[in-house]
Parts: sequence; C-alpha cells; structure tokens
Amino acid sequence: MGILCGLAASGAVDRIVARMRIKRTIAAALVVFGTLAALLLIAAWSGPTLVEQSKDLRTKLPEAVLKLEGWIAARQPGLLDMIDPQDAASTVVTESSPDSATVPAGRSRLLGAISHYGSSLTGLALGVLQSTIAVVGASILVLFLSLYVAADPEVYRRGIIALVPVARRAKVGVLLTTLSDTLKTWFRTQLIAMLVIGTITTVALALLGVRGALPLGVIAGLFEFIPNIGPTLSAIPAILMGFADTPRTALVVAGLYWGIQFLENNLLIPYLMKEQLDLPPALTLVTQVIAAYVFGFLGLFVAIPMLAAIVVTVRTLWVEDDILIAPDHTGGPAGIA
Repeated sequence: MGILCGLAASGAVDRIVARMRIKRTIAAALVVFGTLAALLLIAAWSGPTLVEQSKDLRTKLPEAVLKLEGWIAARQPGLLDMIDPQDAASTVVTESSPDSATVPAGRSRLLGAISHYGSSLTGLALGVLQSTIAVVGASILVLFLSLYVAADPEVYRRGIIALVPVARRAKVGVLLTTLSDTLKTWFRTQLIAMLVIGTITTVALALLGVRGALPLGVIAGLFEFIPNIGPTLSAIPAILMGFADTPRTALVVAGLYWGIQFLENNLLIPYLMKEQLDLPPALTLVTQVIAAYVFGFLGLFVAIPMLAAIVVTVRTLWVEDDILIAPDHTGGPAGIA
C-alpha cells in the first residue's frame, strides 16, 4: 500500500515540481501530508453524522436479520434448516405471520448461524489489525513509505536496475516504467471509482429512505477497492437495511447496487482505464483467494495490484521479448528463443 500510494503521489509531485520549481522533497511532503489533512477534514466534517447513522445501523441490522428470518420461515422454512439445522423439540409455532412458520424457540436461527461463524470471520476481517498500536504503526509505515517513494523514486529505480546484468538493464528499465504507469493508472482509477460509487450509493440510499445511508455509502466506497468481492460484501448490509423496511425495498436496493456496478463495469472503469489493464476474471478471483488466505482480509486490498505487477512483468520480460519456450519447427523438442 505504501508503494502504491507513493507511486500515485509521485505523479502529482512531478507536476508540482515542473510548475513551481521547488525541491521534490518539499513537494512530496505537500502532496502526502496535504492529502492526509484533507481526509482528516472530511472525516471531521462528516464525523458526527457518520457516528450517529452508524449507531442506528448497528441497532437496526439485527432487527433486519430477524425480519428476514421471519419472512424466510413463512415461505421457505427448508432454507432455514439448511442454514441452521434444528431438532424438532427446539422449535415452536409462532403467530408472527399468517403462514404460522416454524421457528426455533428463544433465539434467532440466522443470528445463531452468523454467531457460529463470527469468530472466524472476525479473525479474517481484522487480520493484522489486532490492536491500536498495530493500526497506528501500520498507518505511519504506509504514510512515510509513500513519502519516501514520492520524494525520490529514481533512487529505487536505479537500485533495481543495478542488480541485473548490463545486457538486460534497458529491458528492465522499460519494465519498471511500464509497472509504474500501470499501477498509477490502476490506483487513480480505483480512487475515482471509490469516490463516485460511494457518493452515488449514499445519495441513492438516502433518496430511498434507507437508514444509515452515509455509513453504507462509505462502506460501498471503501470496498470498491476490492474488485469482484467488495461490491457484493458492501451490498449485504444495505439489502438487510432495506429489508428492515419492506421486502420490496430490499429488492429495490439490490437492484440499485446491481445497476451501479453494471454502469461502473461497462462505462466508468473502461473509460478510466482505457483497456490498459485487462486481467482475466478467473485469475483475478484466484489471486484474491490466495492473498486473503496468506495475508488475511487486508490481502484483498492489494491482490489486484500484485497480480497486475506479475502480469506486466511476464508480458514485458517474456512474451514481448520472445524468450518463451517456442516450438521447434524441425520436429525436435522445444527450445528457448
């Protein structure tokens, strides 16, 4: 994350240095700490509303789960048995619905199932963020790594090039330039997408009257950084909050999230990326699973840039340079061109 932020900041630093003729270290500090200050100001401005709506969200989500459970129990009781099997002695007949659905006595089956898997999900979601010290330390590390990379990216470029044979240095230089441009484009695209999706989602949910529109929009914006999986994860609490009103509202919210993602994938992202980074969907998903397994939940946030770096490296050093194993036209075993 520090390298990604540093590469993104270096582009802004280049423009500032070219126009204002100031030292690059000063420009890098202005960009990095200026961005941090802007984020803190936004947080301070929206903080009271965000905290208030987040409290409402924490209160209403369990109620929404209970309402969803009653709706499922009235129409598809077999689905509840699949989620949380119960003995016949532990169930009673409730009069909460005209269908007299069978639900367990004394507790919610959906909440029980969520609690059953809660410890493992919590452990995955927290990852390395197990204490305040870890959070602060990681944030400071990312902040200063971004500052150092943005202040003098050439020193790291020269260091990497010096490690390879002289005959290959020109090609490695091209690779590093391509990697930098690709990751800058991807990071800039994701930031714009996060801002657009978060804003549209917040406004749309507020217009629909869904409780907690602001925190739900923030979640949608943050999880936009995780392709494929993130939008689905962010839609779940919003749909549940819609269900707290009526099943029809939940359906409308689900359609809203689907429509936003459809427009993003077919209009926004292709326009911003201009087809510069085309990763196979299956490879993307596998990489996300591996990154989540190795690094925890935070691995999902860096899985795609890591995959992009690998794809660009293979394409530049092997595919475009024709040093892949090529078929031997004489009929013998394959050789290396």
